[in-house]
Formats: sequence, C-alpha cells, structure tokens
Amino acid sequence: MKVCLSEIYDKLKAWRDARGITAASQKQGYIVNVMEEFGELAEAIRNDENWTTCDLQYFKKHKQAAKYEIIDALCDIAVFTINAGADIPCHLKHTEIEWGKSSLNADYILKQMVEKCAEFSYSQWDEAKCFNIILANCAYLCGHYGYNFQLAMNETIKEISSRTGSYNEATKKWEKDMSNEAQAKWYRANYEKAKIRND
Repeated sequence: MKVCLSEIYDKLKAWRDARGITAASQKQGYIVNVMEEFGELAEAIRNDENWTTCDLQYFKKHKQAAKYEIIDALCDIAVFTINAGADIPCHLKHTEIEWGKSSLNADYILKQMVEKCAEFSYSQWDEAKCFNIILANCAYLCGHYGYNFQLAMNETIKEISSRTGSYNEATKKWEKDMSNEAQAKWYRANYEKAKIRND
C-alpha cells in the first residue's frame, strides 16, 4: 500500500501558515509533546490487548475505541514530527511510503520509534533520517492495527483544522479554544473511514 506524504506535508503547511506556526517553535516542545502521545499510545495498546479476548458486543465497542485511540496517537506523533521537521530540505524527505506486511513485530517498531523521536529532537546530523523512519513507523503501525495511514492522517488534519486557539509559549504547542462556541464547530476525526477493508 502506498502513502503519499507530499499531500500530508502540503495540508500541514497550510495549517501552520494559517496559525503562524514555525518549525522552530514546534521543535522547542517536540520531545515533551511526542512523549505525551507515547503515553496515550501505550495506554491505548494496553486497553486494546485487554479487550482482545472478549467476544461480547459490549466489549467489542471498548476494543474499537481503543483502536481509534491508538490511531489517533500515531497520527498526532506524525503531525508533531512533520511540523517540527518542516524546514528539512525537501530532497531529504521521503515523498511517499510503500508498506506491506513486515517480519518486524510491533513492539520492535515502537521501541525504534521512541529512540528515533529522541534522536530527532536532539541530533541535527541524522534529522532527516530520523524524520523518515518515524513517519514510516507510524504508517506501518497504523497498517498493523488495520488502518490506512493516509486516510487516518486526512481525518486528523480535518480535526485539528476545525479548531481555533493559539500557540502557548509555555507548553510549546498549539492549544485549542475550549469555549462552548468553539467546541460546537469542532470536527471529530472518524477513523472508521480509514479502516482497511478486507472484503
């Protein structure tokens, strides 16, 4: 399956431009932001594993919710990475990812992704290499859990684009307006649209 990263880069560039967000500002809070997402990802994976052995319809709903949380966390990690790496020269960034079944297990990919996020945050020498590996890992893990990374990212970008707010210097991240008026306009990512169908 092929993922066109160029389309995702363009959509997030438009998102950054509309909000005056720079790669430099995103790099400042990168490691804290992605580690927060890894915490959410770990919890979602644990929940998914806990519901795996249950067949009752009630439990299946919980399992589905856990899957959505996994995909949401992976897409958020990708968003933070793409925004922080926006100033990496285009010729060094992969424009597409071709992925299929891998002999590597998900635990290994997760471990590698944590390491590469740390390297990406602190090392300028391998910045582009880490950037490309992180995105490839996000795409692989989405596929591993049964979701199309391209379609999932489209949903995530629609969601973050529907929010108003401002950049918070203290937290080094864009913070959404939590007022009732603002929340009424939010789009909620529908990851069901990104589910890989086997029929």
